[in-house]
Amino acid sequence: MKRLPLFQNPILMITLMFAITQIIGLISGILLISSARGNEYVNMMSISVVDDSNSILNAFLLIFYVLIGAGIALLIMKFFRTKILFRLMELAVVGGTVSVLLFSFIFALSGFGFFESLFSSILAGGAFSIIKFFTPSLKNPAAILSSAGVAALFGFSLGFIPALAFILLLSLYDYIAVFKTRHMLTLAKGLGTHDMSFTITAKAKPPSKANIKIEKIPEKELMRLDLGSGDLAVPAVLAVSTYSSFGLEGAIAVAVGAIISIYFTLEFVIKRHVVLPALPPICLGSLIALFLAELIKLAI
Repeated sequence: MKRLPLFQNPILMITLMFAITQIIGLISGILLISSARGNEYVNMMSISVVDDSNSILNAFLLIFYVLIGAGIALLIMKFFRTKILFRLMELAVVGGTVSVLLFSFIFALSGFGFFESLFSSILAGGAFSIIKFFTPSLKNPAAILSSAGVAALFGFSLGFIPALAFILLLSLYDYIAVFKTRHMLTLAKGLGTHDMSFTITAKAKPPSKANIKIEKIPEKELMRLDLGSGDLAVPAVLAVSTYSSFGLEGAIAVAVGAIISIYFTLEFVIKRHVVLPALPPICLGSLIALFLAELIKLAI
């Protein structure tokens, strides 16, 4: 791809949005972890499937729920050829996840009590979700905030080992869904064409039409790059869960490794014109970065 300015380069735009998600999700997750240490109600927000957040059983149960969710989405896409069901699902998902994100900041920074913070965050998250419902152009901001909320909640709820196991299982599922069953491509195509916040999207003008306004260029002629919200959230889940076991340095290393990995993965995809599952290389980069960070810590 010809080198383009930041806001005209889909790879850099996706990488920037990915990085913003990692930063917001990590901060939100750390705030939840810190708040839970002094408030039993915050602890009750955990979505750990079993009582012990460090139990690896969490990973297998959560991947089971992911498979069920993907199956339901495919059935809806096949038998109900209307986007209203997905729009309503988006309304609920964005409202809930953004509420979690806002709660982490409101409770930690405002001085409000638990219930005041919860009520305020639900109102604000619900309002944002409704605005997004009627404003499709908010797709990318909604996907970023929603993915950060998911990352904070899952990372806060899972210990490092079950989070790592969950992410490895998701990476395996991502590989199978892209290369074997190929249903991930069906989901991506169905969800990516309706301006819903289950993906982030970057578009750019082709170099041959650099002087034409992007609004006047047919959609099929634009350079377009999409990344699923799961690919945004999952690395941040690992970063948040890493914080509890390896501290802030380890969490930052995971996030930085993920950001570097997504950039080079996207470069490879564009140059080779191939479709790749994003999670395996992202998670590999995150784990390598964590390993190197721990080696440096030991050396010092």
